[in-house]
Amino acid sequence: MVEPAGGPAVRVEELAFQYQGGGEVLRGISFTLEPGDFLVVLGANGAGKSTLCYLLTGIVPNIYAGRRSGTVEVVGVDPWEYRLAELTDRVGLVMQNPESQISMPIVEMEMGLALANRAVPAEEIGRRVEWALEVVDLAGYRRRPTKALSGGQKQRLVLGAALTSLPPLLVLDEPTAQLDPLGSRELLRAISKLRQERRVTIVMTTHKTEEVLGLATHALVLEEGRAVAYGPYAEVMRQVDLLEAAGVQAPPAEHIAWRVRRRGVALPPGAAEEAVVEALRSRARGPVPVPRRERPAATRAPVLELEHVTFRYPGQERPALQDVSLRVGEGEFVGVVGQNGSGKSTLLKLLAGLIRPQEGGYRLAGRETAPLSVAEIARQLGLVLQDPDYQLFNPSGLEEVAFGLRNQGLPEEEVLARSRAALAAVRLEAQAELFPFRMSFGDRRKLAVAAVLALEPKVLVLDEPTTAQDYRGRYLLADLAAELRARRGHTVLMVSHDIDLVARYVDRLVVMRDGRITVDAPLEEALAQEDELRATHVSVPTVTRIARRSGVFDGLVADEESLLAAFPGGERREHAL
Repeated sequence: MVEPAGGPAVRVEELAFQYQGGGEVLRGISFTLEPGDFLVVLGANGAGKSTLCYLLTGIVPNIYAGRRSGTVEVVGVDPWEYRLAELTDRVGLVMQNPESQISMPIVEMEMGLALANRAVPAEEIGRRVEWALEVVDLAGYRRRPTKALSGGQKQRLVLGAALTSLPPLLVLDEPTAQLDPLGSRELLRAISKLRQERRVTIVMTTHKTEEVLGLATHALVLEEGRAVAYGPYAEVMRQVDLLEAAGVQAPPAEHIAWRVRRRGVALPPGAAEEAVVEALRSRARGPVPVPRRERPAATRAPVLELEHVTFRYPGQERPALQDVSLRVGEGEFVGVVGQNGSGKSTLLKLLAGLIRPQEGGYRLAGRETAPLSVAEIARQLGLVLQDPDYQLFNPSGLEEVAFGLRNQGLPEEEVLARSRAALAAVRLEAQAELFPFRMSFGDRRKLAVAAVLALEPKVLVLDEPTTAQDYRGRYLLADLAAELRARRGHTVLMVSHDIDLVARYVDRLVVMRDGRITVDAPLEEALAQEDELRATHVSVPTVTRIARRSGVFDGLVADEESLLAAFPGGERREHAL
């Protein structure tokens, strides 16, 4: 492990950068990190977060060309002057899409690849691989094929592979984007341990501000390539007005406290959640009513029906789905939650016809799906995968969206009109002619959604729709799904680790564990089954927890508006989102 020679781990002064043939992406960025510091870089998609990561790790200029001014010093050297292979013992990189970093067929081979390339003795490689597997909770997967891992497991594999080189600096570009809550906590606990025991410096981008509270030492907020805030993490998180303007979501408790204050309620400084709970208890006059959500009648015709379905991947002893039965009526909005590997993504692949039940049956809109082709199922059910790169293959955003419509034989005028409308719905109209793989990962997610929306399927299935989405994009995709349901009667299934988001939209919650459905109930009833939720490491939303602790509401509070009803009066200015 290379140690900084008595100086800072990272020094950046007046950094500016533009990609070859493009405009300026970063300008005037300055900060200094000492060994063991933990910097979180925040900002909306396109703010420059990934570019900063590339500059710290040598991805720029070794892979992406451009012009840089200012100073970048990493563990005593300028990455601009070194080949990537020469930087691996100084800085490790984990990018937001793990597929782009996995090259070996077996987990332990991927873990030891960098060390083998540097001729590290086999015995030492074995020790480091074993240690890294334990750190990222993949000890039982040592000989597992990398293609058989879930998205979250792949992300932990990439982190483990970076750890084996024992670099003094780790740069993590949204490392928890595809992890479940338990996986995120384990990963962040491992990062914290590295800081404490080895004084590893961390630079991490994320949209999840709450998960690093108490861990991160500093925050850097970027807006359109400029730093609009830099300082101690907890202090920056209390600047909610600034975060809102930059498209960054404050930790939920801080956000709720901010909105309560805007209703003229004086809250003491300090722990935001405690302050809101006490304010609710002191101001409430009797039980605060909570409107119950309308739920589609159980008599509505079923659009999806699974009966005792079992599916096992080749070579695997445990079924990915085991005796799963599920009935979804027309117009329902159903959330599906569970840990990585619980069977959620397998369930969605089966619904889309990409895999077929080995036992049991599946009907779609009243028809048995066994004789139907994937194309026939796709006319009724649109699936947006967790990794958009599996779905994108055309030369421009417009052509990507138009591809499915042309396959349906629609007139070209209608194809173009529906394609442009779908791009506008996800705010990508300005990128209609851009090559998809020049878009950010978050924008590629939006493009995949647009390609499905344009087909107007009766059932919309979203696999982790908020992965790599910023604050605004997080709600944009779910709002689109809710609008389709309200306006056209679409049925929506949304798989997500984001329980705060799920609770805001769905009428019904399905919880999966070890390939089985363990909870299937209206949202209010599902969130009351706390023992089962704890067993699957699903936490109730922050707003629900605050409302329960206060004891002043007569029903389930699953969104901020319901909680704010306890504080009569409007906010001083319109809420941005």
